[in-house]
Order: sequence, then C-alpha cells, then structure tokens
Amino acid sequence: MAKLTNLNAFDIISLSSGFDLSGLFVENDEKKEVQFTSTHTFSSITSKLGDIAQNLKLKVKKQGGLMKMEGTSGGRKGALAIDAEIFEFTPSFHLVELRKSSGDTLEFQKTLKQDVRPALKDIVWAWQGQPHQQS
Repeated sequence: MAKLTNLNAFDIISLSSGFDLSGLFVENDEKKEVQFTSTHTFSSITSKLGDIAQNLKLKVKKQGGLMKMEGTSGGRKGALAIDAEIFEFTPSFHLVELRKSSGDTLEFQKTLKQDVRPALKDIVWAWQGQPHQQS
C-alpha cells in the first residue's frame, strides 16, 4: 500500500459511534463494512491482511491507499471482494476499515465471522461498535 491515510479531528469525530446512525436503518448482519482499531504497526497489519487473503484464496491488489482482496469464484451476487483501508491516528495506533466492494453481503458477513475476525484477534485492539475486551 503506497499511501497511509492520516485523519484530522473532523474525521475522528465522525467515526464516533455516537454519530453513527446506520443502526437505525441497517441491521448488523446487513452491514457492508466493519472497522477495528489496532496498536500494531502498519506493516504488521498489512502482512496479517495479506495472510488472511491468501488463506481465503483471494487475489490481493494494492491500489493507492487501498488493499483490494478479490475472490475468483462467483457467488450468488458475483465474486466477493473486500477493500481494506488503514488510517493512522499515530504511528502505533491505526483504524482499519474492511468494506465489501462486491459480492453478496451475507457471504461477506459469514466470511468475517468465521474466518477474518478469528484470524485478526491477535492484532485487534477493539472492533468499532462493540465493547472493548482486553485479553
């Protein structure tokens, strides 16, 4: 990933769960994106995401500040593709957004629950919108 996105104060405020009104309109299992924070380095986060993509047999393309992970087999609504964008608060604190860019939302949610979240547990500090649990 060529460019890491830095956040300003307005970006950070807009990420507050108090300002997230999507819960009024979309159920959690219908969301097309999830976010988590991490105290790991940018390179360790991208390395972990690359490992997950390899395990899921997704092709990885790095495009600007995005890491695109694309499936090759078509699902119900085409091949699943997930975009990962990493935002830097400080060099040791990052926000990662995983967003379904194509494919079926239910397949995306299933992949997150069964494969992605368990594989990320050692680098995730907290998932946005969920209570923080330190191990």
